[in-house]
Amino acid sequence: MTSICNIKLDADSWAQASLPVRWGGIGVRSTVDLAPSAFLSSLHASSPSIQVLLPSWTTQDADPSLLEALTHWSARGGTSAPVGPDRLVQRKWDDGVCSAKADSLLQRADKVNRARLLASVAPGSGSWLSALPSANLGLRLGNQELRIAVGLRVGAPLVRPHRCVCGAEVTQDGHHGLACRRSAGRHQRHALANDVIVRAIRSVDVHAELEPSRLLRSDGKRPDGATLDPWKHGQYLVWDFTCPDTLAPSHLNQSSLATGSAASAAESRKRSKYAELSSSGNYRFAPIAIETLGAWGPCALETCADLGGRIARHTGDARATAFLKQRLDIAIQRGNAAAVVGTMAEGNALRD
Repeated sequence: MTSICNIKLDADSWAQASLPVRWGGIGVRSTVDLAPSAFLSSLHASSPSIQVLLPSWTTQDADPSLLEALTHWSARGGTSAPVGPDRLVQRKWDDGVCSAKADSLLQRADKVNRARLLASVAPGSGSWLSALPSANLGLRLGNQELRIAVGLRVGAPLVRPHRCVCGAEVTQDGHHGLACRRSAGRHQRHALANDVIVRAIRSVDVHAELEPSRLLRSDGKRPDGATLDPWKHGQYLVWDFTCPDTLAPSHLNQSSLATGSAASAAESRKRSKYAELSSSGNYRFAPIAIETLGAWGPCALETCADLGGRIARHTGDARATAFLKQRLDIAIQRGNAAAVVGTMAEGNALRD
């Protein structure tokens, strides 16, 4: 919480931060926004009991508090009130308010902020916010890492403008570091994510190795990892991880229009790059692309669901897929933080 308080937020950043994680926020809810939804759902849920317990004359007139709550709910952006059983569910009322606030943020956003907002609501994005902050499990972000992760999500300034070690100018949002080839964070992000993947595969009693030496292509390049045991239908799983920058100039036009476009394009490029492995019939190639701002590629989601399902059957824990997403998302956040700090000449603190 200290790290979050050390972030300077403008009105739009505060508005996004107050949204639930599923709507692109960080879950620090506003009581003004949430109170009408909580009251309306509770009122409708308790109405049958009130009618049974109280004399009929007490329920003949319309409850003035209902009309007042509906007025406040509409003022916060609610338009179509839930009906039937949905009236009893707070989330159904709250979603109307959250949808209005998210749409308002998108309408006011420029191209960079629109791409950031779209990425924040992508499936899998924000999984790190749901992780149990356990140092023993490797799920706890440091103060600097947490500050940068939150700042990137809500568009807050992260650094004083300065010159990167590569010579480029870095603006206060720190976005340059996410794609800078001279930033050590890019390599750390890649290594952390692959470590999560290979550990997950080994946890289901399947042998796997990183940078397999016997899968060299004609150009000498090799994928990030492969199983030593058959994975499915007698084929060995081969994967290659990549983390394209959502806000890179080459991705920005598409990222501002379609969620996860950079990840989808990266997976397509990986499939073409390793087409000779897939065509052999012995290998099942899985490109795993997760953008810097959290959007997942379709194959990444599919592979995570497959691996998470295997872990769930092996351990009996139905939450295995969610936990795997959290670990990968935290690896991305750690790498992002190192990348942002890596633009500074003395930015070695996170690497140490």
